[in-house]
Amino acid sequence: MNELSCTKLDIKKLTEQIFRVRIQPLAGEIFDFKGGQYLYLLMPDGKRIPLSIASPPEQKKYIELHIRLIPGHELAADMLHLFETAKRIHIEGPYGSCFLNQSADVNPNDIVIIAGGTGFSPMKSLLESALAQADKRKLSLYLGVQKAEELYQTELVNSWDLESCGFTYIPVVAEADKGWKGAVGYPHQIALTDIGQTVAKLDFYISGSEKMVMNVYKALLDAGADKECIYSDILDIKREMGESI
Repeated sequence: MNELSCTKLDIKKLTEQIFRVRIQPLAGEIFDFKGGQYLYLLMPDGKRIPLSIASPPEQKKYIELHIRLIPGHELAADMLHLFETAKRIHIEGPYGSCFLNQSADVNPNDIVIIAGGTGFSPMKSLLESALAQADKRKLSLYLGVQKAEELYQTELVNSWDLESCGFTYIPVVAEADKGWKGAVGYPHQIALTDIGQTVAKLDFYISGSEKMVMNVYKALLDAGADKECIYSDILDIKREMGESI
């Protein structure tokens, strides 16, 4: 692993709760990583906090991170304060194996991504990297939020050349108001309805809270997905801790 000293490039408020932070190394280039991986933010008190990398590995000038401020979540507030005030920011990475499976098969499986909230962050990195590499697989992103106003960087996603790259974006809102015209419910439910009988022929990437990931994982298995074709950092961590899942 590599440890880097960085400086803050900028901080932008994307929603009422979500902030985009961009940092750049003081010297040299960013460490090599793959879309979907994460790093550790090294706090002054010794804490090591995992943060998904939102920028693709093809972006060599800076690293993008997304932080969601939630009332009562002091750790997120501490991280944002560090980014706002520190002259030097120390990170370590990369970590994680939730990146695109580079299958040697002639016709590798198409990809379905199911993410919740800021679980979009690592999947943004993964998708932008896949698009930059002109990946030939069909890529679908089902992004779930509680309310429509929690969706963010929608303009960015819609700016991607969807037709030429075989990418489909399906935002899903759990508590929709009268103005919402899109899918309503939970992202994995909408995905499974769309997928139908092809579930066993797809690769799945899940990103979000632990509870969300485990619920989606169980639903995919129940629907007939191949256990070996479901990827998530949370699943990997649980397996490393000895859990049989």
